[in-house]
Amino acid sequence: MTCEKERGQGMSDLGRQRGTRFARIGRMFRTAGYWLVSLTWGGAMTLLGAVIALGMLLSGHAPKKLGPNVYFEVGRGWGGMEYGAFFFVARDASERTRLHEAGHGIQNLVLGPLMPFLVCIPSALRYWMRNCKTLAGKRAFSGAICLILALLGAAGLIAAAVLGLSGGVWALFGVGLFLAAYAAALGVWMQACEIPKYRHGAYVPYDGIWFEASATRLGEQYYG
Repeated sequence: MTCEKERGQGMSDLGRQRGTRFARIGRMFRTAGYWLVSLTWGGAMTLLGAVIALGMLLSGHAPKKLGPNVYFEVGRGWGGMEYGAFFFVARDASERTRLHEAGHGIQNLVLGPLMPFLVCIPSALRYWMRNCKTLAGKRAFSGAICLILALLGAAGLIAAAVLGLSGGVWALFGVGLFLAAYAAALGVWMQACEIPKYRHGAYVPYDGIWFEASATRLGEQYYG
């Protein structure tokens, strides 16, 4: 009877060990897959994050991990920002902020090269716009940023026209045209859709836009 119990206990322990081993292997494959996609399809943001991370390391900041993501803590009272598989947060950032930034990393896997234009730039513009105290200030700030982008696009178009539309100059023309069109679309969204939400001092949650709500949900779902 005792031998049977010991044999059964041994089999149970062996099963748990195998389960732990398989779980560890599964995590390794998921991490490898996450970084593979982050460095290829989502490479633009991740490579930029790697440059910033190198600067953090050289300045004495220790890296930390959240899931497969590498992050650094720097400064206080400013929130966080995500660059692919890397993110950076304030030292006093809440756990919810860390999860939110990690959620943006998952968005980067899906959106890849579109991530800067569909999430990062609108998110940054919206973040700083929210700090403007008045509706007029919000409109002026957003308009100024969009105007700068439009002028950069116009400069590209003018340069392409001066150089002559041939060979590699077409790429410059394409970049200029894209920037000008993107600035116009961004401006329309901010002025006609986003800023009016703040009329009469109305409170708009930070997650009151799809890309922020999605980042929070993904971070809490996979890393919370």
